[in-house]
Amino acid sequence: MSNIEEEEDNISSNNNKKRRKKKADLVDDNDNDNNNNDGESTVPTTSMLVADVRGRPAGVVIDDLNWRVEKLRLEEANKRRFLKSGPRFLPYDECRKWVQAWGERWISSEEWNDWIQSGEKRNSYIPSRPDEYYTRTGRWISWEHFLGVKTTDDDVKSD
Repeated sequence: MSNIEEEEDNISSNNNKKRRKKKADLVDDNDNDNNNNDGESTVPTTSMLVADVRGRPAGVVIDDLNWRVEKLRLEEANKRRFLKSGPRFLPYDECRKWVQAWGERWISSEEWNDWIQSGEKRNSYIPSRPDEYYTRTGRWISWEHFLGVKTTDDDVKSD
């Protein structure tokens, strides 16, 4: 056996002795804590809790638990924020440009509503009821203005 192998054996045997001594000390401490002079058993304290089921020290379990609780709290806060926030639509002028870029596909609010009900609107940035949404924002003028329909002079005079 070489010197290196002998040293490794000595180190491993010393480590084993230390582990056995620590285990024995822990068992003795627990026995002493649980056996009072009064004969009553005591409630285990945190100093007695050496490790959890997975073998992690008690402090690690608490840190892990705190991290998980914080993660759940942040997820709940984000979900509440998401659900509280309204839809994100284009500004009125941009939405109007998008609608008018389709040409004269719609010439009245009835045609717009028919198009919405048919399920063809796939752009989530365009409101289904632009009159209601842009009235709330204070930007709505009229369906003719929104759809880009040219009004004749007779229509203007009758207003």
